[in-house]
Amino acid sequence: MLSIRGTKQKFSLGLRAADGKETGFYTYDPDSGPAEMRLFAALPEGAAGKTLVLRCAEPEALSAMLSSESVLATQTKLSSYYFRRSLYALVFFLLCVLCAVELGVLMVTMRSIFTPEVQHQTRVMIGLMLDAGIWVLTDSELLALVTDRANLVVFVSLVTFSLTAPFTLEFIRCTVKNDGWLIRLPQMAALVLVAADAAGWLLVGQPMLWLLMPIHITVIASILAAFHTLMVSYKKNHSGEVRNILLAFGALAAGTLLALATFYSGYRGRIYAVCYCAGLLGFLVMLGRIVLHRIRQAIDEQAQLENYKNLAYVDSLTGLFNYTAFKYMKSRWPERTDWTYIVMDVNWLKQTNDQYGHRAGDELLCCAARCIREAFYRAEDCFRIGGDEFAVIATAADEDAVKAAVEKLRNLCAEWDAKEEYPVSIAVGHAMQAGRTMTADELFMEADAAMYRNKAEIKKAVGGIIR
Repeated sequence: MLSIRGTKQKFSLGLRAADGKETGFYTYDPDSGPAEMRLFAALPEGAAGKTLVLRCAEPEALSAMLSSESVLATQTKLSSYYFRRSLYALVFFLLCVLCAVELGVLMVTMRSIFTPEVQHQTRVMIGLMLDAGIWVLTDSELLALVTDRANLVVFVSLVTFSLTAPFTLEFIRCTVKNDGWLIRLPQMAALVLVAADAAGWLLVGQPMLWLLMPIHITVIASILAAFHTLMVSYKKNHSGEVRNILLAFGALAAGTLLALATFYSGYRGRIYAVCYCAGLLGFLVMLGRIVLHRIRQAIDEQAQLENYKNLAYVDSLTGLFNYTAFKYMKSRWPERTDWTYIVMDVNWLKQTNDQYGHRAGDELLCCAARCIREAFYRAEDCFRIGGDEFAVIATAADEDAVKAAVEKLRNLCAEWDAKEEYPVSIAVGHAMQAGRTMTADELFMEADAAMYRNKAEIKKAVGGIIR
């Protein structure tokens, strides 16, 4: 198999046998294929020992084509050779796809905590990563090994390269919140060139390679516009985020300008693409850090917001939910038909405050809260609804289970009695819905009445005043 680069001149390949006869087997027409594209010509069976003949309308063009690069080898060795040469493009493409997928999954799974600004910035970053990865892959020689649709590969390469500038400028625009013409103008120019290339492809089925120089000019204009916008923003705000984007853009600009220099100096080998890859990689890594920093900020803000919400629903002394949370749970009453109310009141709180002080009274309430939490398992179902009043909303349909939990509560209180100077005693009453048609308030009043009956029993047992 013979591998050569395309030329703008029509040429043909042939074999010359020992008797001098020539057999043409490959013809390249620039009107049906792109210039400067890797071409592969499979030699026919029986080519060994024969002379390979290349004919071109202009010998100078043929000489330039052969002097740039041509390889003659078996198909396996040729594929292995170009695979090794293009391995950087495959690695870069897979890295971009992996990072884009991870960002996408992160954005979807945590969408509720992202602000619209962070969502837009993340989407632009994902688009830029995918676009850069596809461009580097299609600009390499790797796809030539698996497809002979060279025109389509060149078209995709041209479109994705054209889109790097709009994506980059959009990321800068939404980061520094600058919607001026200096950003918008090169953005629109790049999109017009993309539209022109797409129109040419739809009309004639050929990539518009003459657009390459205007695209390069647009890229350079985008770099200058971005630098100016970032410098103005940094001088105004001295933002660390803008400084990091400037550093990232410096890496991209260095790689881009070096790549363009090698391209227009006449050498269009791997250095052109590798320089772009190096600049893009540094750029994407640093921009990725900025996006991750914003995501982390969004997570921290959400966590802080959740903390504030918890403070609004949590009793600061006992750590149980407060009366506001209790009312919210009662408002969800129509959603369930198997709720049970357990209402509790701490005994001897006033005597504890009078005899040992209010600090001891607070400790008594905390002891009672710990016993309630442990007895009824789930702290999110336990509420402090008044000074010394607590409630539990359970979903038990078995009265024996409720009685067992109440008995456990009494045992826990007895254990605390053995440790503390002041007694820990709780009056308990419960009421189960168990399929009955009752409102939340009716069930609560029934449980409250049962609690007061238990309180009276405890008062009678000790022969004195409880409260």
